Amino acid sequence: MKHILFFSLILFLLTGQVFAQPGMNPQKRKEIKEMQLKFIINKLQLTEKEKKAFIPVYKTFTAKRESLFFEKHKVMRNFKQNSLNMSNDDLLNLADKCVNINSRLAQLDKQYNEEFKKVLPPIKIILLYQAENEFKRNLIRKMHHKQGRKMPPK
Repeated sequence: MKHILFFSLILFLLTGQVFAQPGMNPQKRKEIKEMQLKFIINKLQLTEKEKKAFIPVYKTFTAKRESLFFEKHKVMRNFKQNSLNMSNDDLLNLADKCVNINSRLAQLDKQYNEEFKKVLPPIKIILLYQAENEFKRNLIRKMHHKQGRKMPPK
């Protein structure tokens, strides 16, 4: 039972966003957020009117999402630091917290999908999701390259 929970929690930890790492330099995190926003605006080819409506909604969304990723990181840090001393009940409690955070992330995605519908045409909403994934992949590739590691092919 502990092994299943252990691997489930490790998998959960690995699903976090790269730029939402609490230990990251705040200035670096800010730079990455700015790069991401510019990347997305460019990919979506937003008009000035769309930019004006989209940017505040997107910044609120990403701030809330980042807060949940920090919460997830805190849960996982607790597991990493205390796993050897945790009872099955403690581990189950952590697993429940992980599921709860994932549920809240899904609800946030659903909520902001509706908000994006108010400020973007449908095609640009899908392009937004693609752009976020592309930015994340590119960022991970850069980090791996900087560390001298190879990334698996697409």
